[in-house]
Amino acid sequence: MERVKPLQLETAARVADALVYAAGLAGVIAGGLLFRAGDEGFALVAWVLTFIAGASLRLAAWASRALAELLARTIRMEQDIAALLAADRKAASPRDVRTPDDPYGRWGGHW
Repeated sequence: MERVKPLQLETAARVADALVYAAGLAGVIAGGLLFRAGDEGFALVAWVLTFIAGASLRLAAWASRALAELLARTIRMEQDIAALLAADRKAASPRDVRTPDDPYGRWGGHW
């Protein structure tokens, strides 16, 4: 399984935003047609259901954007930590590397 990239999550959020508007338009049209036909109860149900669908999609888009931002920050932190560790390894000389205390000299003596 591949890792999800922040750009993919942003794209999913944009698609969810587009679906919010599509659901809203469909709800208005369906509710209007039902209302005009005299089915006020079904029109109200159509409006409520499409409102719930749109709100759910908006929430999913918001969560996807938040997750994308967290993922991007995590990737940047991993890169910064890797750079710091590489710089730390480069700066350390072999004499600075500590060995365990060995009174019998099995691992190269004392430090």
